[in-house]
Amino acid sequence: MTELLRALKVRDIVLFNVVAIVGTRWISLAAATGTGSISLWVLALILFFIPQGIVVIHLSRKYPVEGGVYEWAKVEFGDFHGFVAGWCYWANNLVYYPSLLISVAAIAPFILPSTSAMIPSSMFIVIASLVILWIAIGFNVIGVKIGKWVQNVGAVGTFVPIFIIAALAGLIIYFGKSETQFSLHTVLPTKLDYGTISFWSSMCFALAGLELAAVMSGEIIDAEKTIPRATYLSGAGIVFVYLVGTISLLVGLSSKDVNLVTGLVQSIQELEHKTGMRYLTNLSALLITLAGIGGAGAWLAGSARILFVTGIDSYLPKSFARVHPKWKTPHVAIIFQGIIATVFLLMSFIGASTEQAYLALVDATIIVYFIPYVYIFLAAIRSLQRERKKNNNLQTKLRIIMSGVGGMTTIVAIVLALFPPNAGGSPVLFFAKTLIGSFVFVVVGIIIFLNARRKR
Repeated sequence: MTELLRALKVRDIVLFNVVAIVGTRWISLAAATGTGSISLWVLALILFFIPQGIVVIHLSRKYPVEGGVYEWAKVEFGDFHGFVAGWCYWANNLVYYPSLLISVAAIAPFILPSTSAMIPSSMFIVIASLVILWIAIGFNVIGVKIGKWVQNVGAVGTFVPIFIIAALAGLIIYFGKSETQFSLHTVLPTKLDYGTISFWSSMCFALAGLELAAVMSGEIIDAEKTIPRATYLSGAGIVFVYLVGTISLLVGLSSKDVNLVTGLVQSIQELEHKTGMRYLTNLSALLITLAGIGGAGAWLAGSARILFVTGIDSYLPKSFARVHPKWKTPHVAIIFQGIIATVFLLMSFIGASTEQAYLALVDATIIVYFIPYVYIFLAAIRSLQRERKKNNNLQTKLRIIMSGVGGMTTIVAIVLALFPPNAGGSPVLFFAKTLIGSFVFVVVGIIIFLNARRKR
């Protein structure tokens, strides 16, 4: 079998993490929740994001191999648990891609001044989403040396709009024209309802993804050292983008006026009008679209590697384990991932508006995605417990405690994701639909594993 090409350095992984984790749609969702989302961001940072970084650094040093979460769970708990973790990690992307692509395609009309006032039709969203998806697939198939630049450019497209909106927000605050007033009282959640409860899970989900680069450890130069360094640097950038982006967006718009999908460019447009500047909205929309292509490319690349390693282990067809002789990428796994994502994207629009499709896909993603996180935290705790027997120092104890905090937060986030995102509709129906949908994903994976093991 042709070996994978190691071409990713610290800079590439930093930018990879940023473009994979940061989503402007989460900034819009936070702003729509109000100023109370700022304290919820901080809480999610302490209880989930920091513990996540600690366990990813530990496990990537301990097991710097292609497959990441799949291999970590397999080594610590056995083949069955490794497959379930890997399957859930891959399966959640079936619905994550469409939700990501829908949000990016909805922003694309803002690129041109003549179309920025248009409300994109479902047909436009579908076509634009498919174009973005297959551009990302094409770059990933032709190799990480080329494909990594999709993520690198996308990361630039993530940071620059935040700097633009922050600068505009600073001017508006200086002139006393902010749409939202900030104080210690207002940044605390004022009520505990279905929307706030569900939003907590979405915030943790928005901060998840540091483990994605580790899935590609076999293509990272000196992964054992590169991933920890990149995790520290990218973590700081991700926190900056989410906090500054949310605050700046609320300067331009009141929370009730924020669109869940296009809120960031919508706020930049309002701030642009107030300051008399031009074309910043169009530039930001272009950069956010590039960021969306980079984000789709990052998750496509990472999740396709799960198909690749399970193909090597013969739990999935051996064809998934093929590596292109010239480009040295798991091209079969990547293309198959793209085909499945296309099918789910088209299915998501059957009888649903753009926003309905977007919200339904987000709800379906969170629980399935967090199951591998339970495995990640448990694997870290188990590994650290062995380390503690050899070296019972304070640092190891703190890592175990933080791993436990992250694990408990993940379980709480899974439970809270079963609550509807708003008070409308039947909470019991939403609970049943979300739980059954997630259960079906897991059961399908278990059936595939048992069938593959029987044949072996």
